[in-house]
Amino acid sequence: MEKVRMGLRVGVLAKNCLAAIVVGVAAVGAFAFEAPDDGVYKDRVDWGVAMDLSGGNSPQHLAYTAGLKDYIRKLNESGGVHGRKINLLVEDDRADPAVMRALYEKFVSQTPVLGMTGLGTSSGQAALMPAVRRGKLPVVAAFTTTLAALEPPTPMFYGGICSFKSMAQVGVGYFSDLLKVKAPKVAVVYLDVGSGRDYLNLAEAEVAKRGGTSKGIPVKLGAVDATAQVLEIQNMKPDFVLMHGHTPVALLMKRTMNQYGLKIPTATIAHIGVPSVYLALGAGNTDDMYFVSCFAPGGSDDSPGVKEMLATAAKYGNGAMSEDISYAAGWYAGHLVREGVRRAGTEPTRSKLVSGLNTKLSIDTGGVTSVVSYGPDNKAGNWGLRAYTYDHQAKRFKAFGTYDDYWKYLK
Repeated sequence: MEKVRMGLRVGVLAKNCLAAIVVGVAAVGAFAFEAPDDGVYKDRVDWGVAMDLSGGNSPQHLAYTAGLKDYIRKLNESGGVHGRKINLLVEDDRADPAVMRALYEKFVSQTPVLGMTGLGTSSGQAALMPAVRRGKLPVVAAFTTTLAALEPPTPMFYGGICSFKSMAQVGVGYFSDLLKVKAPKVAVVYLDVGSGRDYLNLAEAEVAKRGGTSKGIPVKLGAVDATAQVLEIQNMKPDFVLMHGHTPVALLMKRTMNQYGLKIPTATIAHIGVPSVYLALGAGNTDDMYFVSCFAPGGSDDSPGVKEMLATAAKYGNGAMSEDISYAAGWYAGHLVREGVRRAGTEPTRSKLVSGLNTKLSIDTGGVTSVVSYGPDNKAGNWGLRAYTYDHQAKRFKAFGTYDDYWKYLK
């Protein structure tokens, strides 16, 4: 009997040793593989990031970049992906389409990367899409989603934020129901750029579906006066206002509306959901101001993912930034980058990254977003959204309902 036991122990030991050898060989193989032309090295994968870090969009883009960096730093400290660290090469595109194109070409061949993230300026993204579609370098988790990028779908591009279509659908649907208006009259304020015009067209289509009327009110990039726009709103007397743009537009418009005593419910796109806007306007001046977002700002709920995001942000010195949906967007981008690198396998290349992502995939952030799903014919992703406002007394964002409450508007 003892000989039998010894034989069994020897057999188990041999089996364990063989398994360890197999794992070791696999690890050695992973670390031995390199593809420098695709930004892949023995111990790391280079990944490009192009965002506006010094121009008009910099408040949001800096927070987004911080969220992405923090997620990847946490990931790297836990071992990275398939034994490799992800090395972010962050560049400032200054919201300049020419600079964005130069950075894209740099990431393609001068300083090759496996993939890139960002492209958060609509005009630059739209201008660059013909090159992206030609298949040199995949863009994963873009911070804006223009129609030029989404239609038709391409495996070279994946949106990293809810689409303008979904924000328009929820903005029109939820606030029409909230105000109990069957045929809404809606003023659509938009930054006069490519994504703004996209948003206007999408919002007008949603209003028309409900038998309502709408009016587009453009604001020029860099505008310092919004009197004419506010007077248009005053004359129109809309049921509510939809607003596209960035934080300077939101502050300019809302301050001018307050000066004219216009207390009209205003629903902005997700990009304007930042504490700085609400704090700058002050308590009592934002009671009728909401934003529609697919990201949960830090502190807005107690989901496991939000708690993890808050703890990581605090650990790396970005606690205040975690209350910004742009930080949450960067945190989400980290999830999608990780999944892309994982699917590219132990010997990753750009073609394997593209192939791995161009299937049905889901990203679960534990509550920072809804579960986001993509497919070969859907590169915008299916996102849950919610309406938020800022609670000045509690000093944090307040969500209205759950993601499930809003799916009915996303048709």
